[in-house]
Amino acid sequence: MTASSSAPFALLLVEDEPADAQIFTELLSDLAEQIEVHHVQHGQEALDFLNRAAPYQNAPRPELIVLDLNMPVMGGHEFLRRAKADEVLRSIPVMVLSTSEHPRDIQGAYHNYANGYLVKPGNITEYQELLEKVTAYWKGAVRLPLIQDLSL
Repeated sequence: MTASSSAPFALLLVEDEPADAQIFTELLSDLAEQIEVHHVQHGQEALDFLNRAAPYQNAPRPELIVLDLNMPVMGGHEFLRRAKADEVLRSIPVMVLSTSEHPRDIQGAYHNYANGYLVKPGNITEYQELLEKVTAYWKGAVRLPLIQDLSL
């Protein structure tokens, strides 16, 4: 992520495990200063955040959603189905970050229009290397739709 960006890169992390959310956020903050991580614990909270329902009335539109699959209330697959069926939300890229390597989960995520699928690494060093690649891609190499240009 480049320090020259004027506005922060808003990222929505949908993760029910507090330790995983903390590790992700801390490693990401070490890599890039201009990323603003917003954390919710399950798919329904993520939909509320994206639709600016209470208590998220002032929530920013994220440029990227990082999504766990196995969560209570509403899991990742259901969230993907609902978000990608919504004309307003479907252009926000969703990257799945899960412990599951099961082909059914991977196929299901892409079937529901996930933009990428990553398996959570087993140690901090591998996790940091993975996040370096992810940030280089999502904040550097790929062109994302400009949020202010979307009819939200």
